[in-house]
Amino acid sequence: MHLLGIIIAVATAIFWVTRAARGAKDVVDVANTLRNMPRKMRFKNKAVKRGLDLIDNPMEAATVLMVCVAKLSDYAAAHDGLISGASSGRVIEILKSYMKISAVEADELLTQMRWSVKGLAQPDTALAPMTTVLSGLIRRAEADDLSDMLTKVSRADGTPNPEQRAFIARVRERLGLEA
Repeated sequence: MHLLGIIIAVATAIFWVTRAARGAKDVVDVANTLRNMPRKMRFKNKAVKRGLDLIDNPMEAATVLMVCVAKLSDYAAAHDGLISGASSGRVIEILKSYMKISAVEADELLTQMRWSVKGLAQPDTALAPMTTVLSGLIRRAEADDLSDMLTKVSRADGTPNPEQRAFIARVRERLGLEA
């Protein structure tokens, strides 16, 4: 009889220890899930975004605007929206000098931003979202620098055309430089 009591006591102890271990494992799993929640939410928010919606960095937004100015050039109009080598080189040069990044980083950034605006029928489509990103993150002096950058890109293929000048004027207006 005592032996049966000991077996029942050991079985009961094993049962409760196993349940406690399973409960502790469940608590650890929940803690890991909660710890990873911010990362998962950031990924989920970015996963549903496409193209211009992914851009939230002033350097990226400025590069998109430079690509848009280049896409408005006469060269791009004659070549189905392709940006000339002179324009690409000018953007890379500007990124290196104004943004203080390496040539490799500038080339990668340009390639990425060209991909972001690839599907835009009109470069003006990027104007509102990019200036919205920039207006909250840059000061007036940086906005003036951006205007200079856009002007330099517009001159890469020769004299800027009216569409390029109008685009730059709209950027200046949206950034509060036309006062």
